[in-house]
Amino acid sequence: MKILVKKDNGLVNIGEGKIYSKSQLRLNELDANIGMANGIQQAQMKAKQLMNQNAGVDSASIEAGKADGQEDTQSGEGLELNVPVNATGKQLAQAQRMTRDQSADDTQITFTKPQSSSSLETNESRIVEMRKNSIPFTKKELHKFLREI
Repeated sequence: MKILVKKDNGLVNIGEGKIYSKSQLRLNELDANIGMANGIQQAQMKAKQLMNQNAGVDSASIEAGKADGQEDTQSGEGLELNVPVNATGKQLAQAQRMTRDQSADDTQITFTKPQSSSSLETNESRIVEMRKNSIPFTKKELHKFLREI
């Protein structure tokens, strides 16, 4: 399909491709890398901070070998441990043991954001309802309307 862009009262061909609307684009999951931490509590704090700063971040992960405060030379794939970002001290105990165990340095500890599916569905239905009730403006009409205010 040809993609044309209106420019200077004419159409300019910018090539072939497929056009997607904004509603078709979705970022389902974003996993942030925590980096280095001096303990599992600091890793949890950094994960909370990343999730609060970026709304699209659903989880943040760190390798157990990098959460012990030591500079490890090797990294690789191993087990994965999912921990809620608002975990208590008892829940963090197993992750803390993994950071101390040299044989578990490749374990990936992932702090996950608690999911509330009902609020997501409610927000999406509100947006759909707002779109049904909205009045569509062209750019020219909107510009004229805002100039007259």
